[in-house]
Amino acid sequence: MHGVGPGSVLAGRYAVTLRTAEGLHHERWRATDQTLERDVVLVCFPSGSPVAAATLDAARRAAGLEDPRLVRVLDVGTDQDVSFVIEEPLTGSVTLDHLLRGGGLPAEEVRRLVGESAIALEKAGHRGLHHLVLTPDSVLRMPDGAVKVRGLATDATLADLDTAGDERGPRLDAIGLVRLAYAGLTARWPAAAPTGVLPVPHQGLDAAPTMVGGLAPPSQIAVGVPADLDLICRLTLVDDGGPAGPGDLASQIAPWPHEPPATDGATAIGLPRPVSAAGAAAATRVLPVAGPQAAADTETDESRGPSHLATAGAAAAGAAVAIGDKVGSFARAAADKAATRAAERRAAHVDDFDGEDVALHEALDEGGDQRIEPPVPLLRHSVPEAPSRTQSRIALAIVGALVLVALVIGVQNVRKIGQHDGPTTSTGATPSKGTKPSPTASATSPRPSPSPTSTAARSAAPIEITGGTGFDPEGHENQGDAKAKLAFDGDPDTHWQSRWFGSDDFNGGRPGVGLVLDLGDRSTIHEVELVLPAKQDVTVYAADKASLEDAQEIGKVRDKSGTIKLKAPGDLKPATKLIVWVTRAAPAESPTHFRAQVSEVKVR
Repeated sequence: MHGVGPGSVLAGRYAVTLRTAEGLHHERWRATDQTLERDVVLVCFPSGSPVAAATLDAARRAAGLEDPRLVRVLDVGTDQDVSFVIEEPLTGSVTLDHLLRGGGLPAEEVRRLVGESAIALEKAGHRGLHHLVLTPDSVLRMPDGAVKVRGLATDATLADLDTAGDERGPRLDAIGLVRLAYAGLTARWPAAAPTGVLPVPHQGLDAAPTMVGGLAPPSQIAVGVPADLDLICRLTLVDDGGPAGPGDLASQIAPWPHEPPATDGATAIGLPRPVSAAGAAAATRVLPVAGPQAAADTETDESRGPSHLATAGAAAAGAAVAIGDKVGSFARAAADKAATRAAERRAAHVDDFDGEDVALHEALDEGGDQRIEPPVPLLRHSVPEAPSRTQSRIALAIVGALVLVALVIGVQNVRKIGQHDGPTTSTGATPSKGTKPSPTASATSPRPSPSPTSTAARSAAPIEITGGTGFDPEGHENQGDAKAKLAFDGDPDTHWQSRWFGSDDFNGGRPGVGLVLDLGDRSTIHEVELVLPAKQDVTVYAADKASLEDAQEIGKVRDKSGTIKLKAPGDLKPATKLIVWVTRAAPAESPTHFRAQVSEVKVR
């Protein structure tokens, strides 16, 4: 940029040192705040640029938002022909793009990076701020494992894109986060977008492959992809469905670990990551079968890490772990043998060994066609001796006594067959053999009726719940469908919950949300037992379809929690579904997050 270079000072305060990135309308530099004597990041662009005014406005609004997951905007200003945004320094951070240079990350680390980013963007969305153009350069991991998202609102204006309003912004950020999850699992960038959404290009990663029907799901590219992440990627990037916003995505992929993994092992096929072994006296590199060579130096906008060279044993073991699901235990055994040979060579040539390259296929050839012997069962060396004659006699005597006792009991029970207690008189005595019962008494005495207790037990038999989904007739959104089964799994410690809302009346936009539970065949409901983890307003209906129209009310509770039993009215007609309708939600993970929540439902 004209007027900006090493040694330049903007606003009489920010001394420019090193350029780290360059965009279509802007440049990113390292700089020093001479007033506060601290390092900062300088994003500058021409004052006359068509994006200048919008970017400065977006940066000012972002500066008022405080969240540890968002890169802080420290200052905004203009110096003659140069406008600038000052951001906090991210010393030692690594972008997601650089983390993926050696292949996909572990699934739980992807879940953590995306989940933390989603929470930050959900909070920003409540202030009307959205990112809109998320790429692997937008998310950074700090040395302590903390996650940072940069470019909130400003990256979109710098790219000269029309910023979306509150209605479209959350959905665009949700799609961007799912793109990051796809990239994290596969080390491929899904630039293509659902219908009506602009593609977001990225130069650092190879493009994701396509197949019949659209983008290939992550499970077709990488191993060990969890089913829920794979489904979310397919629904969002292929079927134009998935989460409505960052908060919705966070609730769907939660929970995630709070700390990063000890190592970032690759999950993508053919993309093993290098294994570090600092301080090794000699080294042997194992070359990957396929895929790009992992970068030796990891450099970000704010830091540059040392190169890593693996020892023979560590590299062979690391390669075997990275492709373990594809090659199996044979590869690991061969790699171990290759490491042993390399160690023997080092011992034989201590003075002149400078390291050598060993291709992975050579390491595998060391295994030959050996077959692994099956494990030998652990058996005693001697067999117990046969029992003595005295021991045998005692055992026979005990068995004989048991048989005799059983015979006596059996004879007594046989003798009682056919005997029964006769009818008793009013005084409790049994009539004599020649006495006939009074005809008047016979005519007037009522016939025995079935026990009310036994009838109630038969009518209150458990009714099996065969399935369930979230229920939101107003918004038609996914209200925790995947967790619906937790409401009838027999465990009150697990529970279904809807997506979260900012108030207990579901942001005032709908009368309620809930669950639709399938009962299989048409069943007559006598009682419904609910277990609510927090105080809520709940109404229960019997119905034949997932609708409150023509549904029969069973009962309702207000501001109740714990175990609740609702007796069905006597005129209730048989139904195939049970609707648990929550009209006032309860706080969940925070005082400002309200969800409909049901721990357990039993139907009789």
